[in-house]
Amino acid sequence: MKTNKLFKTILILALAMLMALSVAACGEEKSSGSDTKDKASQSDSDDKGSDTAESSQEEENDVAGEKQTWGNITVLVPEDMTLTGGNALDENNPDVLNIAKKDNALNYFLITIVDTEEDASSGLETTRSINEGCKDVSFDAGSKWTGVTYEYSGTPVYQIYGAVGSRFAVVQSYGFDPESDISKAVLSSIEVKA
Repeated sequence: MKTNKLFKTILILALAMLMALSVAACGEEKSSGSDTKDKASQSDSDDKGSDTAESSQEEENDVAGEKQTWGNITVLVPEDMTLTGGNALDENNPDVLNIAKKDNALNYFLITIVDTEEDASSGLETTRSINEGCKDVSFDAGSKWTGVTYEYSGTPVYQIYGAVGSRFAVVQSYGFDPESDISKAVLSSIEVKA
């Protein structure tokens, strides 16, 4: 049982790293035509994983952006960021999405939806064991969020989870403090289909 849990934890962390690297490997978009490219990407994403693809202009915690839906997840996507659905193993996975800065894909929020609190918290011990200086965090932003935060090469990183409806959202982030306005805006906006 412990080996199975450890394997799942390692797999989840490996997938997160793969996703971050695959997003980074795409490179920067040229400024001309990027709006059209973004809209086309969102349209393609909507066709692949979302039953009800929606978007609307929103402003949460003074963070302007657009609420977007991928599969089972609706979330605020800040103006200077872009949403990519799915993951490296399944680009149509309706329970996983990544929101990354347009000018630096290594600043991101990776959101994964799971069914149990046990699944949601399973990666925290591994994160604590492989990263020095982990600190436990717990705060409210739409839901009660619990997890760990640390710095990697001076950059804030966190892994947290919280109940959203009848399921749990696991959020891994690189480049944002968990209690920053942008983090709170994204976290408090997460909606999940049952």
